[in-house]
Formats: sequence, C-alpha cells, structure tokens
Amino acid sequence: MRVPAMLAVVLVTVACLGVSIAAGVPTEQSHEAMVSEGAHAIGDAPAKASLSMDDMDMQGMDMQGVSDDAQAVPAKPHDHEAMMAKAEQEGPPVGVIEHLGAFLPGDAWFTDSTGQRVNLRELVGNTPTILLPVYYSCPNVCHILQSSFARILPQVNLVPGEEIQVISLSFDERDSPRTSANSKRNFAMALGAKFPPEYWHFLSGDKQNIHRAMEAVGFRFKRVDQDFAHPVVIIAVAPGGKIVRYLYGTDFLPFDVTMAATEAAEGKTGLSVKRMLSYCFNYDPEGRRYTFDLMRVAGVSILSFIAIMLIILFSVGRKKKRR
Repeated sequence: MRVPAMLAVVLVTVACLGVSIAAGVPTEQSHEAMVSEGAHAIGDAPAKASLSMDDMDMQGMDMQGVSDDAQAVPAKPHDHEAMMAKAEQEGPPVGVIEHLGAFLPGDAWFTDSTGQRVNLRELVGNTPTILLPVYYSCPNVCHILQSSFARILPQVNLVPGEEIQVISLSFDERDSPRTSANSKRNFAMALGAKFPPEYWHFLSGDKQNIHRAMEAVGFRFKRVDQDFAHPVVIIAVAPGGKIVRYLYGTDFLPFDVTMAATEAAEGKTGLSVKRMLSYCFNYDPEGRRYTFDLMRVAGVSILSFIAIMLIILFSVGRKKKRR
C-alpha cells in the first residue's frame, strides 16, 4: 500500500472520530437558543426558567399597574412555535439589525415613571447607558431580563449616574406612566442601596416615538394577537447617544454589564460575538457563566484538518499521474 493511500485510510479513520465527537456534543443550548434569533421565548422553557430575584418573584409583583388592555386579555397558554410562525408570515422578520455607530434619534420623546416628558437622547446625556427594550406586561423574557439586571446592578463596580445608568424602554404603546411606575417599584425592591433606583429609568411612549427609537437601534418586533414576538437584547449607548454594543440574552454577569458600560464610556464600537459564544461556549445556568466547549471545537478542528489534508493528498496524486 502506497504512503498516500495509507494516509488516506488514517485520515478517514480520524474523520470518523471527528464526526462522532461533533455528533456527540449536545446541541441543546437553552440559554442561547431562547434568544439567539430574538424570539420571544414563551412556552415550556420560560415556564421552567427561574423568575426569582433576591427579594421578589413574578407572583409577588404588584400587577395593578399593568395596562387595562393587557389585563382584559384572559390568561392562556402561549404556543411559541405557532406565534413565531404567524409572525414570520406577516411583514418583516423579527430580529435585530445592528446599527453600530449610529445615534439614538434626537426627536424621540417618552414619558418616565413620574409622568415627566423626556427626550431619549437627552436622557442619555453624558452617562454610559444600557438600554433594555421591553414591555411591562410581558410575563416571560422581559421579566427575566429585568430581574437579572435588578440582581446584578448592585454588583457592578461603576458609579451609578456617572459611569452607568439603565433605561427600560417599552415598545408597547399600551404602556403608560402607571405601568412603568409599577415595574420600577417592583424591580427597585431588589436593587437595595448600592444602585439607587433613580438611575434606572422606565419609559413609555406612543407608537410614533416607539417606532423612531426601535428603528434607530434596529429592534424589529411584531404584535401577535395580544402578545409580541420580539428580540431579547440589551444595547450599550455611549454618552451623546451613540450605539456601541449589542448583547444578547436574558441573564448577564456583572462583568458583562461592566464591560459594556466601560466600552460605552470610551465610545468603542464592536461586533456582536453571540454566534461565536453560541458555537464555542455552552451556558452553565448553575454557575451562571459560559464554559468553553472543548469537544465541539475539537471535533470541528479535526474535520477541518481532515478536509485540508485530503485536498493536499488528491492534489499530489493528480500531479503524479500526470507525470
């Protein structure tokens, strides 16, 4: 047996090993799968996800401030797949088109939880800002996202109001100062004294201003019956309103928020790494961190090496035949 043939046999054997390694890697990524393409994850997975914060849970929330229209809708189980299928059939797709380097609109006006009229870009001012597009009657991922922030903000080693502030911005025109005040009151319970609640703003607005703001940040959502199909993302905004970073998910570490706000302070823009994280890292919900997926990367590396070596072998074989 010639050497190239022997190498081919070895490579095929290793290729089979690589395939088995890659195939043996669990494909379920509960954290990233729920939010990787921006789907409003409603159904069994969110029902099982922990909604608890240190000092509150969804059942303990004061729902008096939820919009009247939302209260009028009878509670019913959500079919996530059916809702997303319906959303895909109607108009532009749901998701995020990253507008890195763009600015928040200067003519987008909202109302805060005290009833005060505020300009979105002026509210950002000179403070690095984390923007959370949500709606206040959302029973699932919006609540989980804000719960995560209420838990980690006291652990972020930045000066509130100077080095960081947070804005929850509702994209549901049914929300009002009443619903935003209710949400702020509930989440403020978990903040404690380390992060003053006055540096976490809760805004609501009309359809026109919502459209301006969401188009500016590339946030695409759809109403489906009385609910929404929407992305799950937070946006880091530099002083002056420049969009510098998108972070995807519902559950973040203090380090994530610290780095996003620090980059915002410097005005640095950067591409999202969600796909790389999704591929090379698995989310550990107990350790609340991403863990490097060695088996997956090894499998792909082996397959890539095999492909390159086979190309080289076939090229060498053809040259010898020609001679």
